[in-house]
Amino acid sequence: MNCQHCNEPNPEGYFYCRNCEQRASAPKFTVNTIMRDTPMATAIRKDQINFGSKSMGDHIKQVQKKNAEEREKKINSLIKWK
Repeated sequence: MNCQHCNEPNPEGYFYCRNCEQRASAPKFTVNTIMRDTPMATAIRKDQINFGSKSMGDHIKQVQKKNAEEREKKINSLIKWK
């Protein structure tokens, strides 16, 4: 294999050419090729991600309710009921 820039022989297959110190060969994969093979890319392409919107007040109430339920579970697990 030869360097893509200076055409020097590269029998060892070094990543960078020893003569011109540039990349010896072109990349085999692009970012698009790698991204295309992931499940997240499929979701993005098919627009399956649902970015919902809610008001700040609704979000605060939801988080407070969730925290209260978790706190209640934790307190009940710490108390030994007879």
